[in-house]
Amino acid sequence: MRFARFAALLALAFSAAGCFQMTTVVKVNGDGSGTIDHTMLVTKAALAQLRNFAALGGGRSQPIDLTSEDQARSMADALGPGVAYVSSDPIDTPLGEGRHAVYAFRDISQVRISQQPRTDGLPVKVDAGGDITCAMTKEANGNAVLHINLPEISLPPGFGGGAAAGNANFAQQMAMVRSLLAGARVSIGVEPAGQLVKTSSPYVDGGHVTLLDVNLDQVLTNEALLTKLQGATTPDEIKAALKDVPGLKITLDREVTIEFTPAK
Repeated sequence: MRFARFAALLALAFSAAGCFQMTTVVKVNGDGSGTIDHTMLVTKAALAQLRNFAALGGGRSQPIDLTSEDQARSMADALGPGVAYVSSDPIDTPLGEGRHAVYAFRDISQVRISQQPRTDGLPVKVDAGGDITCAMTKEANGNAVLHINLPEISLPPGFGGGAAAGNANFAQQMAMVRSLLAGARVSIGVEPAGQLVKTSSPYVDGGHVTLLDVNLDQVLTNEALLTKLQGATTPDEIKAALKDVPGLKITLDREVTIEFTPAK
Protein backbone atom coordinates (compact mmCIF):
# COMPACT_ATOMS: atom_id res chain seq x y z
CA MET A 1 0.00 0.00 0.00
CA ARG A 2 2.81 2.40 0.83
CA PHE A 3 4.46 1.69 -2.52
CA ALA A 4 1.17 2.13 -4.38
CA ARG A 5 0.58 5.47 -2.68
CA PHE A 6 4.09 6.65 -3.48
CA ALA A 7 3.69 5.55 -7.10
CA ALA A 8 0.48 7.57 -7.37
CA LEU A 9 2.19 10.65 -5.97
CA LEU A 10 5.11 10.11 -8.31
CA ALA A 11 2.87 9.94 -11.37
CA LEU A 12 0.95 13.00 -10.24
CA ALA A 13 4.15 14.94 -9.65
CA PHE A 14 5.48 14.17 -13.10
CA SER A 15 2.17 14.96 -14.79
CA ALA A 16 1.86 18.26 -12.95
CA ALA A 17 5.46 19.18 -13.65
CA GLY A 18 5.05 18.22 -17.29
CA CYS A 19 2.14 20.52 -18.15
CA PHE A 20 4.20 23.67 -18.33
CA GLN A 21 5.79 26.16 -20.68
CA MET A 22 8.99 27.81 -19.46
CA THR A 23 10.93 30.56 -21.20
CA THR A 24 14.18 32.08 -19.91
CA VAL A 25 15.99 34.95 -21.65
CA VAL A 26 19.33 36.18 -20.29
CA LYS A 27 20.15 39.76 -21.31
CA VAL A 28 23.81 40.55 -20.72
CA ASN A 29 25.76 43.82 -20.91
CA GLY A 30 29.38 44.28 -21.89
CA ASP A 31 30.47 44.61 -18.25
CA GLY A 32 28.94 41.25 -17.32
CA SER A 33 25.83 42.65 -15.65
CA GLY A 34 22.33 42.11 -16.94
CA THR A 35 18.84 40.81 -16.36
CA ILE A 36 16.96 37.53 -16.61
CA ASP A 37 13.41 37.40 -17.96
CA HIS A 38 11.71 34.24 -16.76
CA THR A 39 8.20 33.17 -17.74
CA MET A 40 6.50 30.12 -16.30
CA LEU A 41 3.04 29.02 -17.42
CA VAL A 42 1.33 25.99 -15.87
CA THR A 43 -1.94 24.51 -17.05
CA LYS A 44 -4.87 25.08 -14.71
CA ALA A 45 -5.46 21.35 -14.35
CA ALA A 46 -1.85 20.86 -13.24
CA LEU A 47 -2.08 23.72 -10.75
CA ALA A 48 -5.19 22.18 -9.24
CA GLN A 49 -3.29 18.92 -8.78
CA LEU A 50 -0.33 20.67 -7.21
CA ARG A 51 -2.50 22.56 -4.76
CA ASN A 52 -3.99 19.27 -3.59
CA PHE A 53 -0.63 17.74 -2.73
CA ALA A 54 -0.89 18.77 0.92
CA ALA A 55 -4.11 16.76 1.27
CA LEU A 56 -2.64 13.76 -0.59
CA GLY A 57 0.37 13.90 1.70
CA GLY A 58 -1.79 13.61 4.80
CA GLY A 59 -1.51 17.31 5.60
CA ARG A 60 2.26 17.17 6.11
CA SER A 61 3.10 19.22 2.99
CA GLN A 62 2.73 22.95 2.55
CA PRO A 63 0.47 24.26 -0.23
CA ILE A 64 2.36 24.40 -3.52
CA ASP A 65 2.14 27.26 -5.98
CA LEU A 66 4.74 27.38 -8.74
CA THR A 67 3.42 30.71 -10.02
CA SER A 68 3.15 32.83 -6.86
CA GLU A 69 5.14 35.99 -6.23
CA ASP A 70 6.79 34.31 -3.23
CA GLN A 71 7.98 31.54 -5.53
CA ALA A 72 9.32 34.12 -7.99
CA ARG A 73 11.17 35.94 -5.21
CA SER A 74 12.71 32.76 -3.83
CA MET A 75 13.96 31.78 -7.29
CA ALA A 76 16.58 34.56 -7.12
CA ASP A 77 18.69 32.47 -4.75
CA ALA A 78 18.57 29.48 -7.11
CA LEU A 79 19.80 31.67 -9.97
CA GLY A 80 23.05 32.34 -8.15
CA PRO A 81 24.72 34.64 -5.61
CA GLY A 82 24.20 38.30 -6.33
CA VAL A 83 21.03 37.73 -8.37
CA ALA A 84 18.21 39.97 -7.15
CA TYR A 85 14.47 39.82 -7.71
CA VAL A 86 13.25 42.97 -9.51
CA SER A 87 9.57 42.52 -10.29
CA SER A 88 6.96 40.09 -11.54
CA ASP A 89 3.49 40.08 -13.03
CA PRO A 90 0.86 37.33 -13.00
CA ILE A 91 -0.31 35.70 -16.22
CA ASP A 92 -3.80 34.28 -16.65
CA THR A 93 -4.76 32.78 -20.01
CA PRO A 94 -7.30 30.18 -21.17
CA LEU A 95 -4.40 27.70 -21.23
CA GLY A 96 -3.14 28.27 -17.73
CA GLU A 97 -1.73 30.53 -15.07
CA GLY A 98 1.78 31.74 -14.62
CA ARG A 99 4.12 34.57 -13.86
CA HIS A 100 6.65 36.66 -15.74
CA ALA A 101 9.54 37.67 -13.47
CA VAL A 102 12.59 39.86 -13.95
CA TYR A 103 15.87 39.41 -12.07
CA ALA A 104 19.06 41.48 -12.12
CA PHE A 105 22.65 40.35 -11.75
CA ARG A 106 26.01 42.11 -11.52
CA ASP A 107 28.26 39.28 -12.66
CA ILE A 108 27.21 36.76 -15.32
CA SER A 109 29.85 34.32 -14.03
CA GLN A 110 27.78 33.91 -10.84
CA VAL A 111 24.55 33.05 -12.67
CA ARG A 112 23.19 29.49 -12.92
CA ILE A 113 20.38 28.78 -15.40
CA SER A 114 18.32 25.64 -14.88
CA GLN A 115 16.93 23.68 -17.83
CA GLN A 116 13.89 22.59 -15.84
CA PRO A 117 11.18 24.35 -13.85
CA ARG A 118 11.55 24.63 -10.10
CA THR A 119 9.41 22.08 -8.28
CA ASP A 120 9.89 23.13 -4.66
CA GLY A 121 7.62 21.09 -2.43
CA LEU A 122 7.06 18.21 -4.83
CA PRO A 123 7.92 14.73 -3.56
CA VAL A 124 10.30 14.05 -6.45
CA LYS A 125 12.86 15.97 -8.46
CA VAL A 126 13.75 15.63 -12.13
CA ASP A 127 17.48 15.82 -12.85
CA ALA A 128 18.02 17.78 -16.07
CA GLY A 129 21.77 17.16 -16.02
CA GLY A 130 23.11 20.34 -14.40
CA ASP A 131 22.88 24.09 -14.81
CA ILE A 132 24.06 26.40 -17.57
CA THR A 133 26.93 28.63 -16.44
CA CYS A 134 28.79 31.50 -18.11
CA ALA A 135 32.05 33.44 -18.15
CA MET A 136 33.04 36.61 -19.96
CA THR A 137 36.30 37.74 -21.57
CA LYS A 138 37.29 40.87 -23.46
CA GLU A 139 38.96 41.16 -26.85
CA ALA A 140 41.69 43.69 -27.61
CA ASN A 141 39.26 45.64 -29.83
CA GLY A 142 36.83 46.11 -26.92
CA ASN A 143 34.39 43.38 -27.92
CA ALA A 144 32.98 41.15 -25.19
CA VAL A 145 32.94 37.37 -25.56
CA LEU A 146 30.42 35.38 -23.55
CA HIS A 147 31.43 31.76 -22.93
CA ILE A 148 28.39 29.61 -22.11
CA ASN A 149 29.03 26.21 -20.55
CA LEU A 150 26.31 23.67 -21.27
CA PRO A 151 25.69 20.42 -19.35
CA GLU A 152 26.65 17.20 -21.07
CA ILE A 153 23.81 15.62 -23.00
CA SER A 154 22.52 12.48 -21.30
CA LEU A 155 19.69 10.14 -22.14
CA PRO A 156 16.96 8.97 -19.76
CA PRO A 157 16.56 5.29 -18.79
CA GLY A 158 15.42 3.15 -21.70
CA PHE A 159 17.54 5.03 -24.23
CA GLY A 160 21.07 4.39 -25.40
CA GLY A 161 23.33 1.41 -24.97
CA GLY A 162 22.05 -0.17 -28.15
CA ALA A 163 18.69 -1.08 -26.60
CA ALA A 164 16.39 -2.94 -28.95
CA ALA A 165 13.85 -0.57 -30.47
CA GLY A 166 10.19 -1.38 -30.47
CA ASN A 167 10.02 -3.60 -27.37
CA ALA A 168 6.73 -3.63 -25.46
CA ASN A 169 8.09 -2.17 -22.22
CA PHE A 170 9.61 0.78 -24.01
CA ALA A 171 6.40 1.40 -25.94
CA GLN A 172 4.42 1.45 -22.70
CA GLN A 173 6.92 3.81 -21.06
CA MET A 174 6.77 6.21 -23.99
CA ALA A 175 2.97 6.20 -23.98
CA MET A 176 3.05 7.27 -20.34
CA VAL A 177 5.71 9.92 -20.94
CA ARG A 178 3.76 11.39 -23.86
CA SER A 179 0.68 11.65 -21.67
CA LEU A 180 2.51 13.22 -18.74
CA LEU A 181 4.48 15.74 -20.80
CA ALA A 182 1.75 16.78 -23.23
CA GLY A 183 2.08 20.47 -24.03
CA ALA A 184 5.41 20.94 -22.23
CA ARG A 185 7.93 23.33 -23.74
CA VAL A 186 11.25 24.78 -22.57
CA SER A 187 13.09 27.67 -24.22
CA ILE A 188 16.37 29.26 -23.07
CA GLY A 189 18.09 32.08 -24.94
CA VAL A 190 20.66 34.87 -24.60
CA GLU A 191 20.44 38.46 -25.85
CA PRO A 192 23.67 40.49 -25.65
CA ALA A 193 23.25 44.26 -25.26
CA GLY A 194 24.97 45.64 -28.33
CA GLN A 195 25.88 44.49 -31.82
CA LEU A 196 26.17 40.74 -32.23
CA VAL A 197 29.42 39.98 -34.06
CA LYS A 198 29.42 36.18 -34.18
CA THR A 199 28.33 33.10 -32.25
CA SER A 200 29.01 29.39 -32.38
CA SER A 201 25.30 28.65 -31.88
CA PRO A 202 23.50 27.68 -35.09
CA TYR A 203 20.27 29.25 -33.82
CA VAL A 204 20.28 33.03 -34.18
CA ASP A 205 17.36 35.36 -34.76
CA GLY A 206 18.50 38.98 -34.88
CA GLY A 207 20.14 39.59 -31.52
CA HIS A 208 18.61 36.49 -29.88
CA VAL A 209 20.76 33.36 -29.54
CA THR A 210 18.88 30.16 -28.71
CA LEU A 211 20.58 27.63 -26.45
CA LEU A 212 17.63 25.30 -26.04
CA ASP A 213 14.10 25.17 -27.42
CA VAL A 214 12.19 21.93 -26.95
CA ASN A 215 8.61 21.26 -27.97
CA LEU A 216 8.05 17.92 -26.24
CA ASP A 217 4.85 17.14 -28.14
CA GLN A 218 6.80 17.13 -31.41
CA VAL A 219 9.86 15.38 -30.04
CA LEU A 220 8.05 12.56 -28.25
CA THR A 221 5.93 11.69 -31.29
CA ASN A 222 8.98 11.46 -33.56
CA GLU A 223 9.31 7.67 -33.81
CA ALA A 224 12.40 7.84 -36.02
CA LEU A 225 14.20 9.98 -33.45
CA LEU A 226 13.23 7.72 -30.55
CA THR A 227 14.48 4.66 -32.42
CA LYS A 228 17.83 6.32 -33.11
CA LEU A 229 18.21 7.39 -29.49
CA GLN A 230 17.37 3.91 -28.26
CA GLY A 231 20.14 2.43 -30.32
CA ALA A 232 22.74 5.15 -29.68
CA THR A 233 25.92 3.82 -28.04
CA THR A 234 28.28 6.82 -28.26
CA PRO A 235 28.02 10.60 -27.68
CA ASP A 236 28.56 11.13 -31.41
CA GLU A 237 25.59 8.90 -32.23
CA ILE A 238 23.42 10.83 -29.76
CA LYS A 239 24.47 14.14 -31.33
CA ALA A 240 23.80 12.80 -34.83
CA ALA A 241 20.30 11.66 -33.80
CA LEU A 242 19.46 15.06 -32.28
CA LYS A 243 20.58 17.11 -35.27
CA ASP A 244 17.88 18.91 -37.29
CA VAL A 245 14.94 17.38 -35.40
CA PRO A 246 11.59 19.20 -35.80
CA GLY A 247 10.55 20.79 -32.52
CA LEU A 248 14.08 20.64 -31.11
CA LYS A 249 16.74 23.32 -31.15
CA ILE A 250 19.68 22.30 -29.01
CA THR A 251 23.31 23.34 -29.17
CA LEU A 252 25.30 20.12 -29.12
CA ASP A 253 28.69 21.62 -28.20
CA ARG A 254 29.62 21.85 -24.51
CA GLU A 255 30.56 25.52 -24.96
CA VAL A 256 28.80 28.24 -26.92
CA THR A 257 30.54 31.56 -27.53
CA ILE A 258 28.86 34.87 -28.29
CA GLU A 259 31.02 37.82 -29.35
CA PHE A 260 29.40 41.24 -29.36
CA THR A 261 30.25 44.92 -29.42
CA PRO A 262 28.81 46.36 -26.20
CA ALA A 263 26.21 49.08 -26.45
CA LYS A 264 27.44 52.53 -25.43
